[in-house]
Amino acid sequence: MTEIQLLREHIRNVLKEAKKQQKLQRVKDKIEEYKLRKTIRSIIKEAEDVVVHESTGINVLADLLETIIPILKSFYKKLGTDIQQRKSFRAHIIKSMQNMLTPISIMFKAGGHVGEPKTERPEVPDKELVEADKEVDEEVKVKLKGPEADPSFIPLKADRKEKEEADKEAEKEAEPKPEDAFVDIKGEDETGRNIALQAFKRVEKQTREAFSILANEEDRNLFYSYLITNLKLYFDKFEDELQTMVPEPTTDEYEAEKQKKDASLEASSESDEEPLETAEEPPV
Repeated sequence: MTEIQLLREHIRNVLKEAKKQQKLQRVKDKIEEYKLRKTIRSIIKEAEDVVVHESTGINVLADLLETIIPILKSFYKKLGTDIQQRKSFRAHIIKSMQNMLTPISIMFKAGGHVGEPKTERPEVPDKELVEADKEVDEEVKVKLKGPEADPSFIPLKADRKEKEEADKEAEKEAEPKPEDAFVDIKGEDETGRNIALQAFKRVEKQTREAFSILANEEDRNLFYSYLITNLKLYFDKFEDELQTMVPEPTTDEYEAEKQKKDASLEASSESDEEPLETAEEPPV
């Protein structure tokens, strides 16, 4: 083979390899484009799925339902023995939600903060205020007997830590507990009541906090109304899901034909039976 032929062969191989690489690059570009398009479609779909309501109260409630409905569902579906248990669960949850949210709404209307009654310092002359403050100081001194009452007293770190822990415990005790808002309905199934209390403990804090951030009365009213309505609707949905043994639909014509067929089979069965032979009486 001459040098020219070798050169031509080499050029053909180079061109062939270049075309191969170009083809592979086009395939890679197509794959990347497909992945990008898929990602963009996913983002668009996710954005479309997020429904923003014109009411802040409804938007806050929608986020809350995403959290509490799966929890309530898991507890509700544990009650498989008797429908009365589920009815009791449903009644206790709804009534307790109402009992928890009503005082918060009243507190807002009164103009105070949640969990803190509205108090206004009476308008009195400055002289009387000074005297009142002195009386308070005297009361504090009486209560704080010993060296702690002296303003020059410097407590040890251990004492400060102990006081801080005591203050935290006092704050913890002052916080509202789920049991305080839970309503025990007489006459309802006790198992349903017990499971409802466990479920209520899991959703009470989130519900209270969501409702408490709504300072607008209209938002609170919508939140409250739609929460109770949605709880009822979701409990209906849970019950429907539990009813797996659904009777098969039928028609009058089918039932008539079925009866004829059953009667025909019964008559045929009787005709096929051989008569029983009666035993002859023995001679006397």
